[in-house]
Amino acid sequence: MLNLEEIFSRKKSQRMVAEFLLRNGIRVSEDRRISLRGVELNQSSLARVLGVDRRLVSSTVNLILQDSKLKKIFTRLDSTLLLRDVAPELGLGAIEIIPEDAKSKGIIAGVSRIIANAGISVRQITADDPMFSDAKMTIVTEKPLPRELIDEMLRIPGVKKIIVLS
Repeated sequence: MLNLEEIFSRKKSQRMVAEFLLRNGIRVSEDRRISLRGVELNQSSLARVLGVDRRLVSSTVNLILQDSKLKKIFTRLDSTLLLRDVAPELGLGAIEIIPEDAKSKGIIAGVSRIIANAGISVRQITADDPMFSDAKMTIVTEKPLPRELIDEMLRIPGVKKIIVLS
């Protein structure tokens, strides 16, 4: 298991950079370049987005490439299309599920069962890794979900909150 908090225990700013790269599927190449789906990203631009100095991004990339475990992970990262923010424009439904504990088991199964039993198709499910303190799950459906289904989902053990995205 990857534990960024442990690896970067004394380097909080570098952990923030590494977490941003990981969450966004931004790849680090062996020649110290960072890219997203083959498009090279400028380290200065990334630093501006994160509100840090470019040298911090560079030192994080160096640390990643020096650690064999991190190198194996970050040199293989890739991103994917997320429908969550465009769901309303496409006529789809989207909800965000905030768990009490992201390590809880059965939340995805319970939510999927409720949606399937209602005869609604799931278009996409994305869930953050439980290692992130603010991990959440997003479900995009073929149409917006009725209130009674959301109320039923709130009764699933481990579900803290559901946000309807629109």
